[in-house]
Amino acid sequence: MWSRKELKTNAKAALKNYWGKAILAIILTGAIASAGVTVFYILAIIFGVFGSYEDIVNIQNGSISAEVSTNNMTEGSMIIFMVLYVILILFMFLVCIPLSVGLYRFFQKSRGVPTPVTEIFVPLKKFAHIAGAMLLMAVKVWLWSLLLVIPGIIKAFEYYMVPFILAENPEISTKRAFQISKAMTSGHKWDLFVLELSFILWAIGASCTCGILYLYLAPYMQATFTEAYYKLKAEAVAKGEVNLTELPDICMPAQPPVPPVPPTAPTAM
Repeated sequence: MWSRKELKTNAKAALKNYWGKAILAIILTGAIASAGVTVFYILAIIFGVFGSYEDIVNIQNGSISAEVSTNNMTEGSMIIFMVLYVILILFMFLVCIPLSVGLYRFFQKSRGVPTPVTEIFVPLKKFAHIAGAMLLMAVKVWLWSLLLVIPGIIKAFEYYMVPFILAENPEISTKRAFQISKAMTSGHKWDLFVLELSFILWAIGASCTCGILYLYLAPYMQATFTEAYYKLKAEAVAKGEVNLTELPDICMPAQPPVPPVPPTAPTAM
């Protein structure tokens, strides 16, 4: 069994070796997502989709009002907008989601070995598979939430380890990732929920500092959740519910190959 204090202590100890890189990885991931949105608005302006600044505000608020679509947008510009919007959704789905999993991978690997920030791009090699698995997780949680809020929350914590599992092994099947997450979080959903709540005062403080404190909080939280993942993984391995073949410890230094033992010459009689 583990305690929140133990997880946070281990997280801060690990972060001492890569705090700067962790902040850079988080900023880079967010910057790429923001760049996609920025390009969307630039292209929309170039093609004359928006007739006024108010149009952009309405789109950012998620409301394409009748006034915007009929008075300020022509039929052609509306089509262009929809095409650009679909491209933006695909960018978020196929690039940003795998990058978010790549951020998990960076924190996992950085626990034990020096890791370049470019590690966040590794899951892009399996972008369709990872994006599909994460979308399925979101859909499942949403469907359970339709019953009542509580079942949705329970399922969210049941699937809590899916992105960690995909990060450590991007080639693992979606079905197996869900199975392992369910086994790892069995009996620990409440612990994970309380672990999330333990950062609420930090989050309030970050909002009061215009996000400046977030540069400390984000790596701290991510490293703490990574420690929780490895604690739960160790329990699952001990119970035989997962093996290190399907989830190798990428945070462990690579072991040098053992040189073959030369044959012993026969002793002369």
